[in-house]
Amino acid sequence: MEHSEFRKDLVSGDWILVAGGRIKRPDLFVRPKAGNKEDTKKVCPFDNPQKNGGPLPIAWYPKSSGVSQKNTGIASWFVQVIPNKYPIVAPHDESSCPVAQKDGPYENITGVGEHEVIITRSHRRSLGQMTAEEAATILLAYQDRYRALRAEPCVKYVLVFHNHGEMAGASIPHPHSQLIALPIVPPDVARSFEGSRAFFQRRRRCVHCVMLEWERGQKRRVLFENASFTALLPYASRVSFEIRIFPKRHEAHFEQIGANDRLLLGEALINTLSTLRRALGNPDYNFFIHTGSPRTESSDHYHWHIEILPRTSRWAGLELGTGIVVVAVPPEEAAQLLRKRLVR
Repeated sequence: MEHSEFRKDLVSGDWILVAGGRIKRPDLFVRPKAGNKEDTKKVCPFDNPQKNGGPLPIAWYPKSSGVSQKNTGIASWFVQVIPNKYPIVAPHDESSCPVAQKDGPYENITGVGEHEVIITRSHRRSLGQMTAEEAATILLAYQDRYRALRAEPCVKYVLVFHNHGEMAGASIPHPHSQLIALPIVPPDVARSFEGSRAFFQRRRRCVHCVMLEWERGQKRRVLFENASFTALLPYASRVSFEIRIFPKRHEAHFEQIGANDRLLLGEALINTLSTLRRALGNPDYNFFIHTGSPRTESSDHYHWHIEILPRTSRWAGLELGTGIVVVAVPPEEAAQLLRKRLVR
């Protein structure tokens, strides 16, 4: 199978991505041996990507997010964006967008889109060890690529995500994020859109705004707040120590926030990740940004946010067999523990 394709589950209706082309990736099914302490900096493809044979960047940014690329050379990069060498979806080179095709009783769509890597310069300093200003530069890169790719006619959703640590799927330890532009709205996002739309139709209010109002009043699960953002542990967390960061104002689209809020979001993100690092001993984690769809109207009912999921446990038979997640640490207790390690 040369190209990836999305296949629709005949029972649930969920889209599954079968990425046959990824088998070319040499480490896909190889786990590193326990105790292997090799200095990965010596062989890291992201430590000076162009010197190591990588492509020219799609975009790059110096440390100060207020400085234009035009006024700086690439040697000054702090963040750069390059195409993924082993993309899970491939660029679309035809005049029309792919549509669902029949395969007996099934349906599939060709796996077209864009898959990019957003790299920070330091090989050893993770995002949780950076400053709010540095985080704001990374967030600017996310926004710029969001805006560029959401304009593509075949793109229905754009996801930015960040994997930290082996258990979180980070096959290259050098800190980096990824961005994927998809020809479908992913199942988890689609369910979130549908749920927030249904709540809005019943109550004429954004469900996330209602939740934020309650949580900020109760304060039991709130971890961090500044002028524009609240970080909290969800009432129905999916993993122990899950954290979500919301804008306090109702906003549907992450890519539309301005420079001041970018800096405040950087502060919230850095405080949250550094607190996890201090409290849990640098756990592996994933975070991703859920934002409104570029192809459907979601401004009234949807509220963009960042979801951070530490990898403190693995799914077993109960979770896989029922879809019921078992959370070992209640979010109220987790919030209390984390607040003790929060830098004020």
